[in-house]
Amino acid sequence: MVHDKIKQYIDEWECRCYKNGIPDAAPSGLEDKVPSYQRIAIAILKNDMSLTGLGYQPKRSKYYSILKRIEIDARDYSGKQLKMKI
Repeated sequence: MVHDKIKQYIDEWECRCYKNGIPDAAPSGLEDKVPSYQRIAIAILKNDMSLTGLGYQPKRSKYYSILKRIEIDARDYSGKQLKMKI
């Protein structure tokens, strides 16, 4: 699973603009904006199995929206209008 995401990450960047492969390390100041094998290694060392450091977002459970709706419906507003904080 993680291996597939790393392969997809590398392939995606090679398709976009890194025809000769992604670099080993990114220039300082650009580490979080450009792809590199260093960034992949850091994600693995952090044990970040969802690879959010590489731009992948964890998928929500299919029950998340159902539970969120139950939580919102269970709130007691007692006829009060909610006010926005500015």
